[in-house]
Amino acid sequence: MNNKRVCQKDLEKFCSDALQKYGMNEEDAAVTGEVLSVTDAFGIHSHGTKNLRMYIEKIKAGGLDPKAKSKFIREGGAFAVMDAKNGMGMVAGRKAMGKAIELAEKSGIGYVTVKNSCHFGAGAYYVNYAAQKGMLGIAMSNTDPNMAVPGGKGMTLGNNPIAYSFPRKNGQPVILDIALSTTAALKINKAKMSHQSIPDTWMVDPDGKPTTDPQYYQNGGALQPVGAHKGYGLSMLVETLSALVSGGSICRDVKSWCFDLSSLNNACHSFIAINLNMLCPEGDFTERAEEYIDYIKNSPKTDGTSRLLVPGEMEWENYADGSKNGILLPPDVADTLEQLIKDTGLELKWRDDNE
Repeated sequence: MNNKRVCQKDLEKFCSDALQKYGMNEEDAAVTGEVLSVTDAFGIHSHGTKNLRMYIEKIKAGGLDPKAKSKFIREGGAFAVMDAKNGMGMVAGRKAMGKAIELAEKSGIGYVTVKNSCHFGAGAYYVNYAAQKGMLGIAMSNTDPNMAVPGGKGMTLGNNPIAYSFPRKNGQPVILDIALSTTAALKINKAKMSHQSIPDTWMVDPDGKPTTDPQYYQNGGALQPVGAHKGYGLSMLVETLSALVSGGSICRDVKSWCFDLSSLNNACHSFIAINLNMLCPEGDFTERAEEYIDYIKNSPKTDGTSRLLVPGEMEWENYADGSKNGILLPPDVADTLEQLIKDTGLELKWRDDNE
């Protein structure tokens, strides 16, 4: 299959309709559809609608409750703890970041941690949600073990993703969304299927030694942390702020959301919102942020470099193109959606390149 284009609103509605077909209420399905379609609009296709069919398969296998009613079980002046009740991670994530923003409006900062959740997709969505409200947003999640401890062997740590965003005066928010492994497991799996070698900084073999052979992934090998001890330490920070504080499952007890469909994922997340207008004189933060960004973008460039980018700039360019021309979905994403069209009997209008 070739690349296909689709209007974001059509994609969002398709996701919502598909989830409602498998038991999710209209409000939660709409939130999930929005998160997934915006993620694709950013060009983060590994965490967008490509996963929708797998979420539905997880619902059918009993590992995800589409009717879950999350609940805040502890609250204070600037914090809250949520039990997601094994529901969709996007629903819990949007609600939790919304709560963090609400707390920050009153107290200057809001911190909400979540337990008993499922894969929440791309952290970029939640932090941008905060930035669009004029706040600095931080989001993170623990994962099932897929990464080795430096000097150790086997999958011990999660490559726990972390994201942040802050608003700009003269542009779209800055956004960074990363996992803490040197590379994504997706890249290793692609090399594995095509029998290609990989850089020896990506993973270790069953003895904990760097390897160029991707065949060891899910066969005794493990991802390497980005920056060795640095990624290791940050993975522990995410685990602490999400799992340990919430009372949820640490990585040892988190199950793969996609490779173990019948088991509860048990993921934990945390969301932080910082009220910049309360901390800084009105407008002062974005003035200073723009000065800082101008300093970076006008710094010396290497030969052959036409411009320097700040985090999120490429994603916003993807978003602008998608708004104008429709979201360009790569073949693997379009193929998965076509399969879901057959599964559900629903329609998804692909955009004609001539439109």
